[in-house]
Amino acid sequence: MSSFLFDDNGFQDVPNRESSTDLTAADDRTLRWAAPPLDAAMLDALVRYQQTYLARASGQGTETLAKAHTEALAASGLDPKTAEQGSALLRAFGGRRWAVRKLQDKLGQLQGGAAEELKGRIQDELAKQERETNALARRYGEDALVLLRAREAELVDLHTRLTHLLSRG
Repeated sequence: MSSFLFDDNGFQDVPNRESSTDLTAADDRTLRWAAPPLDAAMLDALVRYQQTYLARASGQGTETLAKAHTEALAASGLDPKTAEQGSALLRAFGGRRWAVRKLQDKLGQLQGGAAEELKGRIQDELAKQERETNALARRYGEDALVLLRAREAELVDLHTRLTHLLSRG
């Protein structure tokens, strides 16, 4: 397929590196306009939001979670829309990187020749997760992905703790 499907007459802030028929690439580039730009200060605020939320949401019930959300917004200085948009980015990144870590752990546990087929499938899934992580740059920008990767361990930990908190119901 020719690249004209993804071209926008030179008005692009994300270089067009797509040569496939993956239409999600065009969607990602369009949705980039709706996402707030992520810089180091925004990432710090989002991490502060999530840390405060986790610290305050230790109890059960929706009232506790609502109060934790309000306190986290105040501590981070974010408005609700920006906090949710940023949290969506952190969930997308954290989920992908969590999956990569689990797959790497599983790959390290496999031994012997009998598991070669399974190793191959795990390696294929690892490659897919890496591609999907790199694809986040289309939607959020390459600079944002660099910032996220620099703090990957912290973000995966936050993601894991938040997922555990919010899925225990």
